Formats: sequence, structure tokens, C-alpha cells
Amino acid sequence: MMHLVNILKRMARTALPSETTEMRSIIMLQRKVHRFSEEELQAAGERAWGKKFDGQDDPMYFVSAHDPLPVVKAGPHIIQVTSIPRRYSGDDQYVLSQLPQPEQKKAWNEHHACTILDLFNDLSSKAKRIPDRDAYAVLAKLALQLDDPNCTAIVVPVKNIMLPNDDGAAEQGLRFLINRELP
Repeated sequence: MMHLVNILKRMARTALPSETTEMRSIIMLQRKVHRFSEEELQAAGERAWGKKFDGQDDPMYFVSAHDPLPVVKAGPHIIQVTSIPRRYSGDDQYVLSQLPQPEQKKAWNEHHACTILDLFNDLSSKAKRIPDRDAYAVLAKLALQLDDPNCTAIVVPVKNIMLPNDDGAAEQGLRFLINRELP
């Protein structure tokens, strides 16, 4: 466990600094493609935020899993959920050269699909951009509830963070993000 904490601290120090103007995303690398159903997304939202996601009790909390734009609406936040039936990047050689930990390399090699959680609010020119820490906390809340054994790793691309989904690293990393502890 101490090894895991040291890895997370090292990743936090090497993560890109501060705010960005890019869309904030969390990528779930998966062994096989899984398109989350409306029921799965609704249940994940309810577990994450502790309220009904049926759009009736509170119209600010609902799920729409219809293509081409499946979304989870959590209060003022809109999270687009995109399942992709292929690897996150086709350049394995480059990606593997950038991953320092054997666990990261293993997780990368085991994935064949991914689900991307994008903070859709970032595309709005009218909405005030929320700070990175808040944006990643929202995305991590949903990712934590969608995480399962099919997920090999959690990636935060803009921050250059990859958390293998073994020995609790991904869960602990997501909890750090939820608590706004990582940059």
C-alpha cells in the first residue's frame, strides 16, 4: 500500500500544472467494449450523487443514453459518455515508451476498447469554466461508480496520469480526484 501512495504522489508532482483550456476527460481503458445502458448510467449517477437520476424528482439530474450523445446530467454538469470499440491510441510503441511503471504497461497492453467521460460543459462558450479540480472531481465521481473488472486503467489525459486498475490504484486515484487532492 505504501508503494501505491508513493506512486500517486509521484504522479501528482509530474502532472501538468494548473488550469487548461482543453476539454477535461477521464478515460476508462477496457478489456472489451461495453456501452453503458441507461439503467447502468442512472444507477451510477444515483450512487455517486445520492439522489434520483430520473429527471422527475429534480430535473437537473437525469440520464439520456441515446446515440449520438449519451449524457449524464448531474446538477450543472453534463458528462458525455462515449464507448469506443478500439484501443485509445493506435501508437502502442510511443505510449508504452511514456509509461514508467510495469503495471501501467500491462494495463495498456490489456485494453482493446475504452469509454471516455468528457465534461461537455467545456464546449459551451456561455458557461463559466469551472476549475480543473472541480471538473475532475465531477468526472471521477461517475468513473468510480462505472469502474469494474473490465476496466484495465483510468487515464486523465490532460494531466498525464494513468492509474492501473489493480491493487486499488485506480479507485484510490479517483478518490483523490473526488477530494480535489490531485492537481
